[in-house]
Amino acid sequence: MPGEFPFRMNARRGDAGEWRRLLSDALVRGTLEEPIVSRKGGRRSMLLDMRLPLTNGARAGWIGEQLARALRGGFFDARAVASSGVPGTLAVGAVLARLPDMEACIIRDKRKTYGRCRLVEGARPGSAVYIDDIMAGGNTALRAIRVLQAEGVRVEGVLTIVCFGWSRGAARLASAGVKAAHLVHLEKTG
Repeated sequence: MPGEFPFRMNARRGDAGEWRRLLSDALVRGTLEEPIVSRKGGRRSMLLDMRLPLTNGARAGWIGEQLARALRGGFFDARAVASSGVPGTLAVGAVLARLPDMEACIIRDKRKTYGRCRLVEGARPGSAVYIDDIMAGGNTALRAIRVLQAEGVRVEGVLTIVCFGWSRGAARLASAGVKAAHLVHLEKTG
């Protein structure tokens, strides 16, 4: 829904105007027909749904370019990426389209019970950067790091598209000794 963008934004990479348009399009407001429910079961008025821009070819390509620049821009020296969930997997696809020499692996929610019975699919890199759409509480990233390490993958760090500045995820990663970066930092207004 169009409306005022309710966050202060600091774009670390890419054009701030493009980020504002992209994030405004990803901002979804709850309705009676389609309420937004938090993990704890409460109602939310809105959420940032990065699946929307990541399923648009032009927008996903632009996000992939920004992620690729961050992966090869000195903070990380990534040769492989990893992720989990739908938005993270879409982001990995956008990166692979921009960096064809990159390998990737994807973490499943649970181990398959047939075929190769894997929890982590794809390449078996020695090290990887974990990519996700949003850094909030840090739970997803910390779980992913544990899974990847158990599978023999050294995690170089975490790269997210968006970091919610009011959440504790970045601090939790830092206290765990995990290097983290993001493309856009958001803070609540007012």
